Amino acid sequence: MDPISLLLLVLFILFAIAGPWLALSGMRKLANPVPVFLPVLGAVVVLIITFWLSFSGILYGVDVLVGTLSIFSIMFLLVTLAVVIPYCWFWKPGRKREKWFTLSLLAFIGNFMTYFTILDGVRPDRPLPFFGSRFPGSGDLLDLIVSGSGLGEAVYTVHSPFYIVLMMTALWLDVLFLSTVYLGLLSVLPAPAAGQNE
Repeated sequence: MDPISLLLLVLFILFAIAGPWLALSGMRKLANPVPVFLPVLGAVVVLIITFWLSFSGILYGVDVLVGTLSIFSIMFLLVTLAVVIPYCWFWKPGRKREKWFTLSLLAFIGNFMTYFTILDGVRPDRPLPFFGSRFPGSGDLLDLIVSGSGLGEAVYTVHSPFYIVLMMTALWLDVLFLSTVYLGLLSVLPAPAAGQNE
């Protein structure tokens, strides 16, 4: 296994197992219980920083290893925040013991989805693919907005900072939707009785 693949695997495991827990622990130092707007604000800040990094060309001027790890770290962080948002919304005190497994499962699924966002993305001589080819839900919506605004040429060009930010936004929205549905369904189930294994 080459060094980049090995480091990406380590990042994947780290963010899937510890990412949501660390994010929640950090935000709880600011407010407890964590208000929903806090992880949303975090995601917006991450997307703004990503746009700046892409627009400034820093992401393309660094070593391949550093650039790859930076992009995936940003995407894994967005997945983590997408998992934490609905958790803060639906959190119930009686479900403390199942928190780690639930969040890790959703983070694992979201991080796994991240790998599909970069498939078929390198096209040096052709426009980048539509977002809907990677994200059937939010991607189609973003493609509709881009085509309706007439900004397709600016968005789908190679190394477009708009494309990178919209791709990450689509990933965030898809994981947010999946997490919201899962945690919403979980929230309507009765809390386990005290002392019962969860």
